[in-house]
Amino acid sequence: MRSIRLLLPVLAFTALPAAGQDPARPEGQAVFEMVCAMCHSVQPPAKAAPPMSHATAYYVRGHTDRVAAAAAIVAYLKQPDAAASAMPPHAIERFGLMPAQSHLSDRQLRAVADYVLTLADTAHVGAGMRHGGRPHR
Repeated sequence: MRSIRLLLPVLAFTALPAAGQDPARPEGQAVFEMVCAMCHSVQPPAKAAPPMSHATAYYVRGHTDRVAAAAAIVAYLKQPDAAASAMPPHAIERFGLMPAQSHLSDRQLRAVADYVLTLADTAHVGAGMRHGGRPHR
């Protein structure tokens, strides 16, 4: 019985989140705030890159579902390419291509893609726009 009472505080301590880590904040949000927020705001005005609410809206509009949109974002983060971007050409001209995020793990890339898709503001991205900012038919 005594050993159980000694073990309980140890178990309680190990169940606590790591120092500085908020257990309620998803990993994708943490990655966004540590890495992406240096260049991307969530809402306008833009920083050095398009606001995430608008950028992800193009991915939502250009793909059949959020799984496909997340996969496209992850692929783009690994190897940015104007042809693979869902952003309209004028956004790429204004901001350029972002650097590859190869320092992030696949898990982190997927987590941040899932998180930023929750920020998509599809009301400000025309419903008639598809992949690459071109109207769909």
